[in-house]
Amino acid sequence: MSSTLVLWVIVVCGAGTFLIRWLPMIWHTRGAGRAAQAGVWRRALDAIGPSAIVALLTVSLWGLVDIQALVSSAAPVLLGLLGVVLGHRYLHGIAWATLAGVLAYGISVWLLATPAVSP
Repeated sequence: MSSTLVLWVIVVCGAGTFLIRWLPMIWHTRGAGRAAQAGVWRRALDAIGPSAIVALLTVSLWGLVDIQALVSSAAPVLLGLLGVVLGHRYLHGIAWATLAGVLAYGISVWLLATPAVSP
């Protein structure tokens, strides 16, 4: 993959993440005076957490688009997803679920990158 393509992927992902977080806040401030639509705005703001998880998942899965991707690159993503599910189930919060997923992903990448030590 060329460095120009990597730069464009970073820019697009950054812009998408920014818009996912910024637009609901703008919509919320414009609709704050409308009590009848408070439920709609609340649901829009509650969707920010799962939207951020989907954005992180999309960036993580980008490397798997190649058909010849190795199993070692899929393992951290699957462990990260497992961390999100377990974090949400046991810690009861989207922020804790995201943190658990990021930690599981990071630790698995670190463990897979560490060369095995033979006795």
